[in-house]
Amino acid sequence: MGHERIGHLPATKRWRNIVAELTEFSQKNNNVASIATQTTKNVAKQLEQMNQDKGVLASFSYLLTLLHASKQRDPQAFLQDNGITLSNSFSLLELARSIKQFNQANCESTEYATIASQALIDTVSSWTKREQQQTTLFFGGQDDPFAPWRRAADAGGFSEISRIYFSNFIGRYLKYFLEREASASFTNLFDRSDFNKRLDAHLDDISKSAFETTKVTQQFAAGWYANNAAKKFPEVTNIQGFVGYALKKLKNNLVYNLDLED
Repeated sequence: MGHERIGHLPATKRWRNIVAELTEFSQKNNNVASIATQTTKNVAKQLEQMNQDKGVLASFSYLLTLLHASKQRDPQAFLQDNGITLSNSFSLLELARSIKQFNQANCESTEYATIASQALIDTVSSWTKREQQQTTLFFGGQDDPFAPWRRAADAGGFSEISRIYFSNFIGRYLKYFLEREASASFTNLFDRSDFNKRLDAHLDDISKSAFETTKVTQQFAAGWYANNAAKKFPEVTNIQGFVGYALKKLKNNLVYNLDLED
């Protein structure tokens, strides 16, 4: 079968280059290839382990519930029936609090649930702000808090917002494991401080890397939504199937047979 190599993220800036720039302060920065590879391995391993995690499923179920509610005559009633409480004119802050509460009530692993809920908060924040900017530009603003989610509640919108979600999910784990792997190069507090500053400066590069990786989820998300969620709220098993398949695709996209950066 040959040996399996760990592929680096197919991004605008190569993953190993990002790691090199982050660790160039260290005398041990000849470990760049090792740090880049091990970070990718760790993220892939986590994706495999959380395949059916309740916290991850709860996070994605929340997103689907919000989208489906936006198409109902009484969105609040539908949300309430599914364990979510939001006011008639809920803010982004209220939405973020609701996501955290929902995930805490429906999780097993605190670590996975935290990453999943934060990824969803990142997603709803960026989607809301983008939609509000576009609406203000073309229509002069809106009072309906469900309007942004109604525009995501079709095959095209879902494929886009689900990719953003998984991108935020991957990005948070990349940052977490990169920080952990690079810490072996720290010789003092100054090195750690320098690394943290560099990490903040390269978050956009890491986000772009994650976004490129999640293209594989967008390719099948539209079809899944059209067949399973467009007209009725999907069964739990269907949601599990989608999330499990997405995580498997992401893992396989991180681990593949040809190292493009050798």
